[in-house]
Amino acid sequence: MQLNEQDRAGCAQRELTAVRDVGSFASEAIADGSHDKQESPDQKKAKLADADYRTLKAEVNQKRDRMRNIPKLRLKDVGEEALMKTKPEERVPLLLDDIQALLMYTLLRTDSPSNPNRWAAMEKSAKLTHTTVLLIEGLTSDDFTEFEADFKECKKIFHNILQVVTPSDRLVEELACVPLSDSHKDILLAEYGSLEAAMLACKDNLLIKKSIFNNIGLESEDGEDEYDDAELLPGDKFPRTQLLLSPIQMINEDYPLPLTGSLKHRYAGYVTTNDHYAPVSPRSPMFGLDCEMCKTSIGASELTRVSIIDEQGNEFYESLVRPDNKIVDYLTQFSGITPEMMRNVSKTLKDVQRDLRNKLPPDAILVGQSLNFDLNALKMMHPYVIDTSILFNVTGTPGTKSKLKILTQKFLKRNIQCSTGGHNSIEDCTASLELVKLKLTKNIYYGDQWLQDRRNYYKRVSSKVGIATPEELQRLDENSTTTEITGTLFGHARKKNKKSAIVTNGDNLDQFGGYFGEAIQSNTDVKRLLSFQKLDSDQAVIEHTMEKCLNYDFNLSCVQLSREDLATVDAKRAKIEQVDNWIRKLFTSISVNGLLVVLLAGGEVNERSRMAVAMVQTRKG
Repeated sequence: MQLNEQDRAGCAQRELTAVRDVGSFASEAIADGSHDKQESPDQKKAKLADADYRTLKAEVNQKRDRMRNIPKLRLKDVGEEALMKTKPEERVPLLLDDIQALLMYTLLRTDSPSNPNRWAAMEKSAKLTHTTVLLIEGLTSDDFTEFEADFKECKKIFHNILQVVTPSDRLVEELACVPLSDSHKDILLAEYGSLEAAMLACKDNLLIKKSIFNNIGLESEDGEDEYDDAELLPGDKFPRTQLLLSPIQMINEDYPLPLTGSLKHRYAGYVTTNDHYAPVSPRSPMFGLDCEMCKTSIGASELTRVSIIDEQGNEFYESLVRPDNKIVDYLTQFSGITPEMMRNVSKTLKDVQRDLRNKLPPDAILVGQSLNFDLNALKMMHPYVIDTSILFNVTGTPGTKSKLKILTQKFLKRNIQCSTGGHNSIEDCTASLELVKLKLTKNIYYGDQWLQDRRNYYKRVSSKVGIATPEELQRLDENSTTTEITGTLFGHARKKNKKSAIVTNGDNLDQFGGYFGEAIQSNTDVKRLLSFQKLDSDQAVIEHTMEKCLNYDFNLSCVQLSREDLATVDAKRAKIEQVDNWIRKLFTSISVNGLLVVLLAGGEVNERSRMAVAMVQTRKG
């Protein structure tokens, strides 16, 4: 320790000498422009004393360290496409799921079951001090665009202003609810291999799909909006709904979706397979779909054949299709289409679209291999799809896809696509549907080598560290008498001893009560880590958040604007100016390295748009 102190003293002395030398040289250089003039020793000495120098150096080092450790949100390509400053025709909005993933990650970091890697990267996340979320129900992205000039403070504060798709009827639930119960985490790890895989399987993707396909009904045909997983079809070992592609997967795999921006431009002229959809369930029927295309005079492939079979293997729909443009290459070796087959065909793409819209049930599940190509050929959009190219992974490497021919050989023990006359669409869609039916008789990880590898890895880890077995966890659940907060963002925070606060002025007390039950009122330990306040006005919510936000790791403030606030253009402009001022004050109230997320998220007051605006920014020192 003494040697270290001597070294520090020596370094400081050498630095001080260098400063004095520089000061002396500068004094000599500027003194009347003459090097010959004799100066007193006092004039050549540095003006900075030792104590002042050390203080200044410490301040410089502290500032440099702060600059090096400022958390920063860096957008990826998907995030850049969602920016409000991106041209509307090129903009692709995020999902509210993406914002939730960011909040989970900033709060729990490496313990988070999800992260925002799809659209952004949070650099120096360990330096984040706390997170504050301001949810404003009543304003949407349309309002931001129309009154952009009135969001003066927001445009100064936020570098990242993004468009987000929201389920306007269940905003708080989608943002706060994380469908992963801590008490069953170990079971899910063993079953699915990773928290992320469990999240994808357990997430209420129907809720997100409703935010994209706004013609999905709230109730099924029998009047019930929920289903019991135990009510499976004969032969199914688990719900077929767990095999559906999530909305994020559909976006990543280029499935046509009724979204705004570049996707709306790209899918202009596309139609949905139904005017109104019923909620999907474990008993929803599956249909195998395959299309064949030929090359036309416009240099692209156009639809020439559609084949659909039902679960019993019966032909549900079969038709040749006359493309709008002249066929220049029948691609017979792949399509199986010949000039003779197309000679007297008169049915058009619009005819096929009309047929399918009339025939497909409202909760139909379409099954196929790389089904996005078939739906694009049909120029149709469908919310419930199972893609065997994603469902089966024989290599163990995420993202790799095997051909249908290989999957059929390996799992169905038969050869397809062997004819010299090209593919047979009936044969292909039959193979895809049988692969899915086979998986349903096995388990969730059958045919997925990557998922099996992860499951086996966690089984080995579990046996070493002594994680409770599913039977033991079930017994613990049965014997438990305490009220738990599970399956929510706040529940995960509580497990990490993180303090959270919820403040609202709206009539959504019932929503929060549905998530937390009696825990808010009865459990003193929960109340210590989770504060809930319902105030009388929106102004009171903002003032309370400004005053108390530094006391919590996570703050969720929900402001419900009244219909009177938005009744006229002048009233809305005045309210927006007030909201803009709230955001400025709130940003100055959070701590250095704190994160502020603002959501202009529509809601019951404003149902004309399901597009929200998310503003995300960390505060620098």
